[in-house]
Formats: sequence, C-alpha cells, structure tokens
Amino acid sequence: MASSGVSLDSLGIRDIGLSRGNALRAVEILRHENLSILGGDVYIRRGDRLEVAHANWYADPKPDESREACLHRSWDKAETYIKSFPEVADAEVLFAIVVEKAPGADIRPTARL
Repeated sequence: MASSGVSLDSLGIRDIGLSRGNALRAVEILRHENLSILGGDVYIRRGDRLEVAHANWYADPKPDESREACLHRSWDKAETYIKSFPEVADAEVLFAIVVEKAPGADIRPTARL
C-alpha cells in the first residue's frame, strides 16, 4: 500500500495518505490480517499542495471489550468514516490509518499503513 500512497513529508509527517479507494482496500487487508485500526487522520491534496483537514477518528479499546469485538468495531468504524467523509471540491481527500503493532513485529507500537 505504501507505493499507492502520497507522502506526507511536506507536512513534517512521516506517513502516507491513501485515496479513499486505497484506504478502503487497506481496511480490508487489515481485517484479513486481524489487525486493529486504532484510528486515522484526514488530509486534503490540492494539486501539489497538502493540507491537514483537522479531521480524524479513533477506536480505542473499551473496558471489558473482547479482542474480537474491538477488532470488528475498529474495522467498521474506519470503513464507515472513510466512506462517509465528504468529498472536497477541486481536491482529493487522503486518509492516514493508524494500525496496531502486529504481534511479534519489530516496529514501533503503532505503525501506519
């Protein structure tokens, strides 16, 4: 997915933004891999210029929530948020997804897709 994303380096962020379609595909990949989506941030691309949209979502685990329930809620919330985020005239909406650390992975506690 990283090759399908837009670098957010120009905003001082080491991450990539995914188009709506690619973000929804990422959610499906994460669902298949049983990885929780902790949340995400939204960016706007107008030509070569990137902007912070000041919009985001999160899906923190709830007390006494089973892992399976948390997983499903995180995927559903991300999918609903991405699908329902409004289009922006003359711009492309990009989504950066915050993913839990894969068990046994040698990466930071939260990795971005």
